[in-house]
Amino acid sequence: MAETSWGTMVMRRGKEKGALKLVNALRRQAQRAQPGTMVYLVHRKLDAKGNPTRELFFYERYRNKAALKAHLASPSWKAMVAHWPEFFEGTGPADGGPFIRLVRIGGFAREGAIPIRSAR
Repeated sequence: MAETSWGTMVMRRGKEKGALKLVNALRRQAQRAQPGTMVYLVHRKLDAKGNPTRELFFYERYRNKAALKAHLASPSWKAMVAHWPEFFEGTGPADGGPFIRLVRIGGFAREGAIPIRSAR
């Protein structure tokens, strides 16, 4: 059964560049080396004027629990956990936050609805 999660992270003020570097490394590794990662989307919240804030939103879907475990065992995820206090606010992933598990109850996605950039 597929594993789906949603989460938020708030980057520390003045540490956004380093935080985004960690997030991008995580996304890149998931795309290149984790075939069980089916969807990995990261969004940055915009304020009322359209300027980027420090808040990130993640939507992730894994083929099964083994694929999720592989993601959590990856060097890029371990780096995220290790550097959490420096780059992100709040409870870190090692303490059970900031992700919650989801179960789909409905919806759809049309082909091409989610444009995906290449793994750079």
